[in-house]
Amino acid sequence: MIAKPDLTQVERDKLEIDPDFDFREIARRPFEDITPNELAMFKWSGVYHQLQPAFFMIRVVTPGGLMTTKQFTRAVDLAEELAQGELCITTRQTLQFHWIRKEDIYKIIEGMAEVGITCKNGCGDVPRNIIGSSLAGVAPNAIGDSQKLIRMFADDDEIQNQRNLPRKHKISVAFANEAGAQTLMNCQGWVPVERDGVIGWKFHAGGGLGARPYLAKVIFDWVPEERVLDVARATVEAFRRHGDRRVRAFARLKVVVDRMGADPFADVLLDIMKEKGVQGLETIEKAASPVPAIGQLFLNGQEVIPQKQDGLSVVRVMIPRSELKTSESRTISKLADELGGGKVMFTNRQNVELHDVPNENVDALLEKLHEAGFRTDGHEHLPDIVACVGTTMCKMAVADSPDAYHRLYAALANDEAYWKTIGPLRINITGCPNNCAHAWIADIGLRGRRRRSEDDGSVEGYTILVGGKLSDAGRISEELCDVDTGEVAPAIRKILDTYLDNRQNENERFIDFCERIGTAQFKELLK
Repeated sequence: MIAKPDLTQVERDKLEIDPDFDFREIARRPFEDITPNELAMFKWSGVYHQLQPAFFMIRVVTPGGLMTTKQFTRAVDLAEELAQGELCITTRQTLQFHWIRKEDIYKIIEGMAEVGITCKNGCGDVPRNIIGSSLAGVAPNAIGDSQKLIRMFADDDEIQNQRNLPRKHKISVAFANEAGAQTLMNCQGWVPVERDGVIGWKFHAGGGLGARPYLAKVIFDWVPEERVLDVARATVEAFRRHGDRRVRAFARLKVVVDRMGADPFADVLLDIMKEKGVQGLETIEKAASPVPAIGQLFLNGQEVIPQKQDGLSVVRVMIPRSELKTSESRTISKLADELGGGKVMFTNRQNVELHDVPNENVDALLEKLHEAGFRTDGHEHLPDIVACVGTTMCKMAVADSPDAYHRLYAALANDEAYWKTIGPLRINITGCPNNCAHAWIADIGLRGRRRRSEDDGSVEGYTILVGGKLSDAGRISEELCDVDTGEVAPAIRKILDTYLDNRQNENERFIDFCERIGTAQFKELLK
């Protein structure tokens, strides 16, 4: 297709450059012969150019966050050989390899393909990895089969072969009306509904974070399960048609839905399905109200969760700063085979769960995990901190997120009495305004910033945000204060101490406290 001269460079590249690169051929080319435009298009294959010129990050695609131990072990083998012996768990429930040389990109892609894992659509202006709650398929309170939808979306060529969307497109599937699948921050958010024994789905659209956060709106109150794929396809098509291709900052579906409104957007989807000849549209019910009503997160610190399958349990493992060393990964894979169900689940808080563990093996599994140095307590509490890679590897970051993570963890996470007194708490640290680590929807979010100093030049620090959540109608966090990096740990302790001194009772969660007093009064209390 001939590119139109009035298109932006990014849009011309998407028409002129074939994203299905032969990375064996790329391995033979001198790095300086690869154009910046081509480097940008590597993303369609899950390949990102790192901050360091000679190295790349590669992201695989694991729908719903699930891998078999055979697949996971292959990733570990490749990481040991080619990625400095480390894997990173992402907030979209998958794995990243870092420090990959250009000559080795094809080895990762082909090696993972041999065990059924693709890197296609790992990045780029495409439908990304389909996510859900980590308890999809096993939650004791599950409604319907969320894994079925996750697989359906991941396997659908009409969705997955969309290679020229205005920006990325993210789909989430919940196992029940609860916040674990992060429904309100995704382009599409599917929540199961049961009526008289029949399972249907409530459809939300228009969520997204980035520098300009939006929370999703309810589009349809009821979509019969047999029409779900039609609605999902129509949503991707509506985004392709109506997304802004002039200004990338406004190119997300969240902007389309916000500008149109929920009801007109529902009409757009119905019209697209009519064009395609979809039958049974009268069974789809438009939302009575666009305001979501998502239930609270089911997970709240549990180390072990009984599955809906009799005799089996989930065992949860915390992974500090999402970084898995080769030796640690091999231990997890070995234990999953010996004492679990041969599965590894990655969570959106960058941790690991072992599923299908026979109940009689739970105590032995916990003992061996602890012997190996793994932590299984503190989930959804202060020790469970999320952080992006920051300036260590990312070109867009302005702050060293891992450093802030380690400062907070060292200062606060091992004071068990303190964090148990605080109760549920989610701290997320992002190194730049793009919010890869979801600071906008955390109880406490840290967003990287820099300030000018006559003495020190540019000084690294963070804007501290409070009050974000993805339950009920959702809430975007608000700015509380700015601190330099060296002040991060004392500032967070002061914020938490202020909460403890002023909460109504021990049952008032931090998020409830923030909503009750408001950010302006919180600032006054901190003074």
